[in-house]
Amino acid sequence: MAYSIILGMIGWSVLPDFATTHTLRFIHGQMKNPPPPRTPLYVQHYRYTFAFVVLAYLLYNLVQSSNSVPPNFYQILGVPHDVDDNGLKLAFRQFAKRYHPDKPGIGPGGAEMFMRVRDAFEALKNPVVRFAYDRFGPDVLIWQQLSTPREYLRQGLMQSSGFHIVSGLVLVFYSSIGRESPVKFWRYILYAAFLFSEIALLVSPSPSTALSNPSILHSFFPQRVAFQHVLFLHQLFFSLSVAVSRVAPRLFPELPDQTAVELEKLHALAGMADREASMLLHTELHSVHSVTSSSERVSLSRMRPLLEPSSDVMDELSKEMENMIIETNIKKDAGPLKTLWETAVQKGHDSTIQFKLETSGKILPSPRPSPPPRIPSNNYIRARSLSY
Repeated sequence: MAYSIILGMIGWSVLPDFATTHTLRFIHGQMKNPPPPRTPLYVQHYRYTFAFVVLAYLLYNLVQSSNSVPPNFYQILGVPHDVDDNGLKLAFRQFAKRYHPDKPGIGPGGAEMFMRVRDAFEALKNPVVRFAYDRFGPDVLIWQQLSTPREYLRQGLMQSSGFHIVSGLVLVFYSSIGRESPVKFWRYILYAAFLFSEIALLVSPSPSTALSNPSILHSFFPQRVAFQHVLFLHQLFFSLSVAVSRVAPRLFPELPDQTAVELEKLHALAGMADREASMLLHTELHSVHSVTSSSERVSLSRMRPLLEPSSDVMDELSKEMENMIIETNIKKDAGPLKTLWETAVQKGHDSTIQFKLETSGKILPSPRPSPPPRIPSNNYIRARSLSY
């Protein structure tokens, strides 16, 4: 069982991609205008071809799994599984006539099979052992000190739980190491569906007592009993789990989450804004910091914080920050102090405007200076001056 599972995993890992590549190459070779690689149409063709190859390989594995199920005791004797005790005895006598070790040409293999069938026949004369054999297979022949169907059922369920415990641990392991994908959910759904199907097969009545409502597996394989259906379900679960894991990401590729894309853009914009704010802040700090040499000048593209700022600069900044805190607190408070502050600020503002107007020459200074003295003149001189 473990050997077949390892071979199956290797086959599922290698064969689908290999077969898809060569099949798609053959199909494109028959086309007049095949799509070039890495184009949307080529990717679509690859997805469909891959899904077809995986489906074909899955059907092949199902046929192989169905054929690899060992025959039961009733199939070896050539009788239906609901045969009565008399029919079972008659079938064993006919089997012994053909395969008895004393007959010539039987060989060691035939003798070994005869001994195995004889032991099974002797054990299945007991209806309780036959009940357990139909559900758990030849292993019940070696279970000792069990006498009731409840004891056999408990022992069989405990033995069958090993497969599901290992399968569940493997699913959890692959889910923890793999990336987030909806395939994980469907693998767990398959696991739960096959687990409940197996439990239903094991605890349900025998098909002979419920012929009016047979299961799907009993309808497809009427000569088989429950333990053979369980073996087939194990192979089917493994094949379907691997097939879903391989074909779902290719046939239904994940589209990028729009929210994740928007968050990524927002993160990039926030990073750019933080860098710009940092550059502006450090530009201001560099501008007030004295530079002793030209080598200490830093360009805006390679702005870095000041590791050891000057003590004079830090003292000046501390004073300015203290003044800003005092001004903010004064502006918040209501009362005569705030009124005096606003009056002083307004007076300083008016003085600044007055100074600018005086320096620009738009208004005369106050008080106005006295006009220059008038020089006496006569008409002759003015006329003479005008004669020129």
